[in-house]
Amino acid sequence: MKCLSCNKRIAKDRREYIQLFRRPELCKQCSTETPRMVLMEYGHKTAGYPVIVPQGAEDKALRCYRRRR
Repeated sequence: MKCLSCNKRIAKDRREYIQLFRRPELCKQCSTETPRMVLMEYGHKTAGYPVIVPQGAEDKALRCYRRRR
């Protein structure tokens, strides 16, 4: 599999990610995706669950997360 933008070979791990999540066939250098922030929410005792923070709301989420602690 080759990158649609620069025509270089895509690494094996990246190819698996692309196929699994149905992403555009771009290498890591050409991709415009950014990592997302995930916080753990412990609403009741020990049964925590992950909360994916939307893009642009990281600062607000961190303030709320720290305040609740």
